[in-house]
Amino acid sequence: MDFAYREVPYYRTLFDQLGLRPTEIGSLRDLERIPFLDKEVIRSRRDELQPKFKIAGTKRMSTGGSTGTPVTVFVDRSRAAFTDAVRMRAHRWFGVDTGAREIALWGSPIELGRQDWLRNARDIFINSRFLPAFNMSEQRMSEYGVFIQKYRPEKMYGYASSFYLLAEFLKSTNWHSPSELKVIFATAEPLYDFQRRTIEQVFQCVVAVEYGARDAGLMANECPKGGLHIPAEGMFIEIDSPDDTGLGEIVATNLFSNAMPIVRYRTGDMGRILNEPCPCGRALPRLKSIEGRRTDFLMTPSGRLIHALAIIYPLREMSFVKQFQVVQERLDKVILRIVLESKMSSLQHRQLMRNAQSALGSGIEIAIEAVDEIPLLASGKYRYVVSNVSDRYIKELSSRRALSDPVN
Repeated sequence: MDFAYREVPYYRTLFDQLGLRPTEIGSLRDLERIPFLDKEVIRSRRDELQPKFKIAGTKRMSTGGSTGTPVTVFVDRSRAAFTDAVRMRAHRWFGVDTGAREIALWGSPIELGRQDWLRNARDIFINSRFLPAFNMSEQRMSEYGVFIQKYRPEKMYGYASSFYLLAEFLKSTNWHSPSELKVIFATAEPLYDFQRRTIEQVFQCVVAVEYGARDAGLMANECPKGGLHIPAEGMFIEIDSPDDTGLGEIVATNLFSNAMPIVRYRTGDMGRILNEPCPCGRALPRLKSIEGRRTDFLMTPSGRLIHALAIIYPLREMSFVKQFQVVQERLDKVILRIVLESKMSSLQHRQLMRNAQSALGSGIEIAIEAVDEIPLLASGKYRYVVSNVSDRYIKELSSRRALSDPVN
C-alpha cells in the first residue's frame, strides 16, 4: 500500500480524499477502509492505475470477458512468478513436479498465436503439449484421445467444460486412459459434480480445481482432500455482503500486483469462505465453494461444438464494444447483443461481422443488435452466452451413447 500511494496516481488521489495514509494500514482488516475496485474503474482509470515508472517485464493481459465487460490489466514478473510458484506447489500436492509430462487443453489467442519454433522448442524442454479447445469436433476429439495415449502425460490442465466434453466423447469409444496420468487440473470455469464424476471415470484419475482470473490472479487451488486453499502468502480474499449461508461476492487483493495494484477487487464471482481446518493438515485458508460464471458451447449446423471463448476473444478486443451477449436460439442463427462505447461505423460493423463469422464458421446467420443495456440474471450474475441448442445437443449425444453402450 505504501508503494501504491507513492507511485500510483489513482491510489494517491484516493488515499488523500479519504484522509488515509499507508502507515494506517496495519492489518488485513484495515483494508476495509479502502473502497472496492471494479472492472469499470479499471476500464476508465487504466492509466492512473499504473505506476509512474514502468516496471521491467510488464505485460498487458486482457480478461476473457466472461462478465460481458472485458478489461485489460498489467502484470509484472513478480506477480507472474508468484502465480507460477503457487501452481507448482499445488501440482506437487498430487505428486507431479515441474517438468512432468503435461497436456494443456487450452484456447487463449496468446497461446494460439505462438505456435512457432520458439513455442515448440519451449514445450519440448518443459514436457508440455498444447491441444486447442476451440474446435471440439468428434474427429478432433478422436485425435486427442490417440495423442493422449501416445504422449502418456502425468497431468493435464485446461478448461473444465472441454475436459467434460472430451470425456463424454471418449466414454463412447473403446478408449483407455494411460496409467501414468495422475491428475487433471480444471480451471477457467466452474466444475460441476457431474462433470467431475465423468472426467474421473473416463480418465481414471483425480480432478482438482484451480480458481483464478486474469485480472485478479490465482485465488485458490484444490488439495487431494478437496479443500480449496487460498495462497495467503500473496492473496487476500474477502466475501462481500454474504447472505445467511455465507454466499457473497468474492473480493480479491493481490499483494504481488505492483504493475497495476489489485486491491479489494470485485471479481464478479460468488463464493463462500470455510473457516474449518482442512483434513489435509494445511493451514492455508479455504473457499467453501465458488458459484461463478459458466462457459457454454455454441453449436454449428454441421454438428461442431465451439467453446464460448472462441467468440468472446474476438469480441473483447474491439474497443468500441462495451458489453456483449451471444444468444443462440436456433442451430443456424446467433444474435450478438452489443452495448457500444460510441456509435459504430460501417467499417467497425464489417470488422465485427468478419471476426464473429470467422469464430463461428459458415452456415450460421449472425445478427447484431445494438442495445442500451444487457440485463443481469435474477441471481445478479451476467451470462455472456445463452445457448439452448448446445445443451440439448449434449444431452441427446449422451443419451444416444448410453443406449449404444452395452454396459448401460
